[in-house]
Amino acid sequence: MTAIESNTRPQGENPAQLEFTRLFVASQAAFQGFLLTLVHDRHAADDLVQELAGRLWVKFGDYERSRPFVAWGLGFARLLAFEWRRHQTRLPVPMDEQTLQALADVAAERSMASDDRHEALGHCLQHLTDHQRQVLQARYYKDQSVADIARQAQRTEMAVYKVLKRAHQQLLECMRINLASPTPP
Repeated sequence: MTAIESNTRPQGENPAQLEFTRLFVASQAAFQGFLLTLVHDRHAADDLVQELAGRLWVKFGDYERSRPFVAWGLGFARLLAFEWRRHQTRLPVPMDEQTLQALADVAAERSMASDDRHEALGHCLQHLTDHQRQVLQARYYKDQSVADIARQAQRTEMAVYKVLKRAHQQLLECMRINLASPTPP
């Protein structure tokens, strides 16, 4: 660690805590969706995500870095949701343990597939040109209109549409290849 790095770190900063926070924040939407699928109550799911964060932090020392964090966390989330359902006296649709297990399995598969698609998209975005990435970011992340993008880039709207079309085609092809193969090329 350089002197500059050590001076920019807050006093008492814990590297494990930073790593956990980074991993949990990146996975929080997957945990939220998974828990919502099992409990069917947004407020309960929010509370369970908070409880999950505490439980995962306590067990973080046991986390094997070779495993995906989401998969590890979903195991805890499943148990937490089952606990919550067992303690509920008034649920609109009671589910037996077998049905709940099947629902949890499907939700976990979908969450992992979503994680794979997100990772593949990140990989594929790296293969676009800087200009294509800038146009995509302006259009989808900043929610700018094509007319605004064209005006800022001093191009025609048709030129912007062509950049978007080519970028979409490249991303689609790259995603197909990446999701069909076990590891990204």
